[in-house]
Amino acid sequence: MKKITFFLIFILVISFLNALIGWSGNIWPNSETFQIDGQDITIYYQIWKDGITPGEGQGVDISAKLYYKLSTQTEYVEIDMPYLGEVGNNDEYSTSIPNSFFSENDILNFYCEGYDASDETYSYGTDQNGAGPFDAENPGIYYIGSPTEQDVTVTFQVNMSLVDEIFDVSVAGTFNEWTSGQDLLTDPDTDEIYTGDVLIPAGSSQNQEYKFINGGQWEDQIGNRSFIVDDSSPTQILDVVYFNDQNPNDYTTQDVTITFNVDVADSANAGAIFNTLSINGNVAPLDWDFADMNNPLTDLGNNLWTIELLFPTGSWKYLEFKFARNGNDYEAGFEDNHLATIDDSSPTQTIDCIYGQMGSAGIDENVEISNPKIILNNYPNPFRNSTTISFSPTENGENAEIEIYNIKGQKVKSLECVNYFDAKATESLSHIIWNGKDENNKPVSSGIYFYKLKSGKSVSTKKMILMR
Repeated sequence: MKKITFFLIFILVISFLNALIGWSGNIWPNSETFQIDGQDITIYYQIWKDGITPGEGQGVDISAKLYYKLSTQTEYVEIDMPYLGEVGNNDEYSTSIPNSFFSENDILNFYCEGYDASDETYSYGTDQNGAGPFDAENPGIYYIGSPTEQDVTVTFQVNMSLVDEIFDVSVAGTFNEWTSGQDLLTDPDTDEIYTGDVLIPAGSSQNQEYKFINGGQWEDQIGNRSFIVDDSSPTQILDVVYFNDQNPNDYTTQDVTITFNVDVADSANAGAIFNTLSINGNVAPLDWDFADMNNPLTDLGNNLWTIELLFPTGSWKYLEFKFARNGNDYEAGFEDNHLATIDDSSPTQTIDCIYGQMGSAGIDENVEISNPKIILNNYPNPFRNSTTISFSPTENGENAEIEIYNIKGQKVKSLECVNYFDAKATESLSHIIWNGKDENNKPVSSGIYFYKLKSGKSVSTKKMILMR
């Protein structure tokens, strides 16, 4: 009897979980936009429920309501939102706030509520910019303003220099019912800045939203752009923006040759066999085709592998990469990658990482990797006021330098170890003390720090923790 009871409860729980509304949103107009005094505000809202809304017609047991009030009021007006139709796999609902409800300079609060009668659960939606979800305690906002008093010709400008392939460039928004390809932009002086004029007629909303489109590709990495029509003049010129708000600072200004070093000792000691190792990633010459064994690394021995790759001028600076062991993605989960930023202040860069330790990589990004020829330690670790860094000499006649970095990769202190590396020092460890202060002799804050020992061609890095 207990088994039957448990089975029935299990079925009920699964049924309950499957019945929930999976998502609701795409409310339009977006929150914090201006609406025209004297015009109804028509609001659209979408709901998705797996196995229910993808079918034809209104989803069974699904309904929607709109709640609205003036910001000075305490009670919301509640109104049903009739089913409007299908948008992809979503059911769309729509209704209007009548213009008789508000006046110029009013502020409206609103939210949309989805309801599933099959399990009496509710869902509250976000707008098309991802703001929300809105509810009675956290409502969306509409500002009521007067319409434009005269025709205004608005000049739109978009810099397409960072786009790989350019097609017909256009602008679409609230002023043309989001119709792509209608208002085309041109580049008459071939400077890759596309411009075009759009007439915003008198009586329009002062608040407008828009996006640029490249052929059929809308700006998809940002929310809707917006501007307020300045009807004090018959013309208005908007600032130049980059398509998708791409930033030229995110792309390299010179070729950078990066040396990737990876320590596989932890995995090898755990039994993993490394016959081959290659690197895959998101920025050329890297790619995600593991099976092709592109960019194979060289085995240096001592569980260290390396490769040099050239990243040409104009490369995206933000690297995500993984190492393929024996031609397969054995390193970590599907969404786990090593992360690093290309430093184009120099034509060369070294990125050190440990196989299987995902996330930020390189001394500038929080990684501990050591040259096996050097003994390097500090004690105590963690420490409060000072710590003693001990190290073994590696090359006769070479002076050593220890650099201290914070977790952001910023160098806070350099310690010169003059004459430590000589023949007399080869039989014992050398020592130097860091007092937890920066180059200006000011105490640094608690946190994780890295100390890097450099002598000749030998480099080793370790991590320490300061706890004040």
